[in-house]
Amino acid sequence: MKALLLAILIPVSAVAQTATVAPADAPARVVVPPQGEPGTPIVISGVVTDANGAPLRNASVYVYQTDAKGYYRPDDAMGNKNPRLMALLRTDAAGRYSFRTIRPGSYPGTRVPQHIHYEVAASGQGSRIFEIIFAQDPNVTAEIRKQAVEPGSIYSLRRIEPGASGVGLVTQDVVLER
Repeated sequence: MKALLLAILIPVSAVAQTATVAPADAPARVVVPPQGEPGTPIVISGVVTDANGAPLRNASVYVYQTDAKGYYRPDDAMGNKNPRLMALLRTDAAGRYSFRTIRPGSYPGTRVPQHIHYEVAASGQGSRIFEIIFAQDPNVTAEIRKQAVEPGSIYSLRRIEPGASGVGLVTQDVVLER
């Protein structure tokens, strides 16, 4: 597991970034987990914009995560190449997207923060690859909090706000540079 923990802390600039692209007809809003999936429900929504703040219509948003126990697949905790909980979205005319999911678990036997992987891209723009981590997660260290505020960080520290019927709400806007 030490190798895994070290790999997670490699700066994004040290690895090639090629975003997974959603099909042209992908929806702007989806429900990720199947009916009855254990876990705390959350809704994540946001707007994808260019560097000037203009909303990007039809931007590709690919998200994936572990289940509440920290597994990407029931038979493979580290099977992130073919995750069970994932979605491919395209932003609407106002650059908006939204997905309902569950709060992911930490990888089994580790103190890796709970996170949701993001890969965002749009025509004429660069891509952005990062992870949402949650402010309330006790596994988020002071060092990770510090890294999360740096421009271009691989971390986006988000707070889960209380919503109706016990569903947590998270806002994750994304700015794409050329």
